[in-house]
Amino acid sequence: MAKELNIKNGEWVTINTARGEAEAKALVTKRIRPFKIDGKLIHQVGMPIHWGYAGIATGSSANQLTSIVADPNVNIHESKAFTCNVRKGRIEAGV
Repeated sequence: MAKELNIKNGEWVTINTARGEAEAKALVTKRIRPFKIDGKLIHQVGMPIHWGYAGIATGSSANQLTSIVADPNVNIHESKAFTCNVRKGRIEAGV
């Protein structure tokens, strides 16, 4: 996917869903390979969901991209997979 979108390792990307947007630095790797489903290539995007907006890792959070679905027993966010769009550039840049 990085090759198709002309994204290089360490460049900023914007990930958006129906719920929101987040920006992150790309980690381009061959370890996560696309699926082929019904003849269509489906890419996977991995993003840490454990960090918030303050602390060692600051900025956007994967929680901004999902709806709030909490496990009723322990209130842990259980929405771990969803569809998204990825584009090169930061949110404010609009590129």
